[in-house]
Amino acid sequence: SAGQSGMRTVGALVAAEVGLALVLVVGAGLMVRSSWLLRHVDPGFNTQGAVAVQFGIPSARYPDRDQVLAFEDDFERRLEARPGITRVGLVGQLPLAGTSWSSQFQAEGWPPERVGLEILHRRADPGYFDALGIPLIRGRMFGPDDGPDAPLVVLINERFASEHFPGEDPIGQKIAYDRTAAANPDDSPWYEIIGIVGDQLQVSPAEPARAEAFENRRQDWGRNDWFVIESTGEVAQTVAAARDVLHEMDPLVPFGTVRPLREVWGQSMAQQTFLLTLLGAFGAMALLLSAVGVYGVTAQAARRRTQEIGIRMALGANGPDVVRLMLRQGMAVVGIGLLVGLAVALVATHAIASQLYGVEPTDPATLAAVAVLLGGVAAVACWIPARRATAVDPVRSLRAE
Repeated sequence: SAGQSGMRTVGALVAAEVGLALVLVVGAGLMVRSSWLLRHVDPGFNTQGAVAVQFGIPSARYPDRDQVLAFEDDFERRLEARPGITRVGLVGQLPLAGTSWSSQFQAEGWPPERVGLEILHRRADPGYFDALGIPLIRGRMFGPDDGPDAPLVVLINERFASEHFPGEDPIGQKIAYDRTAAANPDDSPWYEIIGIVGDQLQVSPAEPARAEAFENRRQDWGRNDWFVIESTGEVAQTVAAARDVLHEMDPLVPFGTVRPLREVWGQSMAQQTFLLTLLGAFGAMALLLSAVGVYGVTAQAARRRTQEIGIRMALGANGPDVVRLMLRQGMAVVGIGLLVGLAVALVATHAIASQLYGVEPTDPATLAAVAVLLGGVAAVACWIPARRATAVDPVRSLRAE
């Protein structure tokens, strides 16, 4: 029969191949689970049927606040009158497009040492929340009386309310974006909290919503905001309608950027998608190579054991006995490879921990599923050459050189 040292070398190669394949397939499996969980995250807004367009209102043609606000109001009104357009709203920065600016704050009546940290800010109008289906949880929305010269008002998200006003009702409270406002109330503008809206993801599906305040765009205005358009038509039709309305109002104002909200949602997962594709490709290749490798090595080992198999069958062993023997010996080597691969995977997968969402790098279910998958592939790869070896005539086997 074949030499023991040669068989040990072959076994070591098979074990190493299976172990390395397991590490790569585990990485791919973790990314698949993470990606599946990410795609089922609720972003807090509607990603279908909505398009965002942005253009700048030039200061040379519209130098003051009232002219800019009137231009924005007219654009929204005219566009909503177009067929297929159901709602138009304005926001300073789109969700899942990063953060704009943040600040600290104090609420009226707080002791000087109590400070709220790192709240995000965006300006918006009621149409923005309606167009993206963002609910008003409590209180009221910005109204027609909340004009540029009216008392300052603000909406906050649910995270803001739960994080900074636990067990309290924030509606009606006044806040100032200054950590010393409570001690010097006359030095900072105060905003009254009039409502609480649903959370929207600001950075990526993997990062939870942060505390955020929405200023009324009629009180905190700008020239380069996004108009979010909800429509029943195709994206191209919606964009064409927005371009036509802008041209009717002022042909000298250039049309700017277009971003469908489903594209915003997709791009927010671009990094995870790239890693999933990369690890998935390597994992599939590793699985294929391990199956081919185990099959090739096992088949070669079976050919080298032709005389041994002939002797065993000549002495009374039947085909199933030989198959079980070769399977047992082959799977013992595969089992060693799986154990080594699991040990390496427990350490190596921490390298992608920062890219995972909702799943630990040592997730038992993924490790077990991959081990069973590789074990099954290896078992088939061992069984085929073992079954083929038993079909050889014992007499011819004994005569083999």
